[in-house]
Amino acid sequence: MPDEEDVGSMGRHLYRLSRKEALLGQQSTSRAMSNQPADRQSPTFLTVPPEIRESIYRLILTPDASRLSDPDEYINYDYSAAFVLFKLNHQIYLEARKVFRDLNVFVRIETPWPEAQAHVAFQGHVPILMKNERAASFAEHSLSVRIDAPQSPMQNSKTQHFVILLDDLEKFTKTWFYAGLSHPGLNSFLRLTLALRDPYTPVYEEKKMPKWLQRKLLLPFEHVKDLREMAVEGDLKPFASVMEELKTKQAVPAESAEYCLRETTKKKAEGNTELNAGNCKAALKLYNEAWLAMHVVVKGRQRHIHADAFFGRELREPPFEGRNGQTERLLLRVQLVANTCLAYLKLQDYEETRFWGMRTINMLREAMGADERHDIPAEDEAVLGFPAADQMGKIYYRTALACKEMDDKPQARKLLRVASIYLPRDENVKKEMAACALRIG
Repeated sequence: MPDEEDVGSMGRHLYRLSRKEALLGQQSTSRAMSNQPADRQSPTFLTVPPEIRESIYRLILTPDASRLSDPDEYINYDYSAAFVLFKLNHQIYLEARKVFRDLNVFVRIETPWPEAQAHVAFQGHVPILMKNERAASFAEHSLSVRIDAPQSPMQNSKTQHFVILLDDLEKFTKTWFYAGLSHPGLNSFLRLTLALRDPYTPVYEEKKMPKWLQRKLLLPFEHVKDLREMAVEGDLKPFASVMEELKTKQAVPAESAEYCLRETTKKKAEGNTELNAGNCKAALKLYNEAWLAMHVVVKGRQRHIHADAFFGRELREPPFEGRNGQTERLLLRVQLVANTCLAYLKLQDYEETRFWGMRTINMLREAMGADERHDIPAEDEAVLGFPAADQMGKIYYRTALACKEMDDKPQARKLLRVASIYLPRDENVKKEMAACALRIG
């Protein structure tokens, strides 16, 4: 997969080729007019077989080649290097435009809620290509998505528009899925209106869309369940079989809270097996899958916790009968943080160990009303009645080790004091406390 620099180099190379071809054409015309024999010409970009040119266009114009991602997996698209193709000559422009339209399918979303765009961009990591007036006037989308609440119209609300790629549509519908779990009953107020479009066929020709593309555009909405209403508008009607498939998938309920917790427990155990075998990276991958199984999405250093209300009830399925879903989920979350810290410690990645450990510790401190300006004694910071007290002790201990390795000795000592209260019989904690006291004083 080419990166941005490769794409730019390729585009510049094609530009030079096109200029050379134009010059050769002028020279050939000049020779013909002067009756001079033409030299044998070398193959040029426009004389290679069309299928080879198309392969090159596809390498340059695929969304993957213009996708930029930061460490927290937030994505942007920069097509500036790829669009050099459209400035070369008319033939290349026409050939490249067709490939671009095949590879880059657009979806325009309309909603009356101003916060919707920011929510899907931040919580869902959905890259927004354009928004506001520019998105409202955009006419090259293949699917229009309109979301509203017909029984609860917003007074004086201005319709919000934003455009995304088909490649990112499932991220959008998964974000909506999580919103439905976080706010039970939300979808029962919402209406979804879809319209398939053929934006490029001239008005005097029949509009059409292949079944495979209809499926890619419509089936991601299987994640959106229990809607008040769903309608399909427009002149381009979907295949009946595609709509039937979509409605069948929408009718499948979300997995129960008990199922999610069982899957999380299973993935955590598999991660522990890998960790004990020394396969720390494989363990971290399984821990991320465990997070996702209970609707906590980890992207880089971002952790988005969804579906609190979904888990907030008494559980009815084994092995959790009679327990509270939120409490069981919290226990698993603390266990996964402790194990994640251990995996990073074994990898000697002390920065990541400290980050994930301190993230949990700071959340606990904030809940107690403590911050950088208001410290609390170790005896008060250790919540011994916490259901996962021993795991919290391990988080404090492992984070302290990372701080010590990073030469943050005051923080290491502070964390070790709390760890010693959580784990009063742990010989490793006692040993580290003694060694730390000797060196730090």
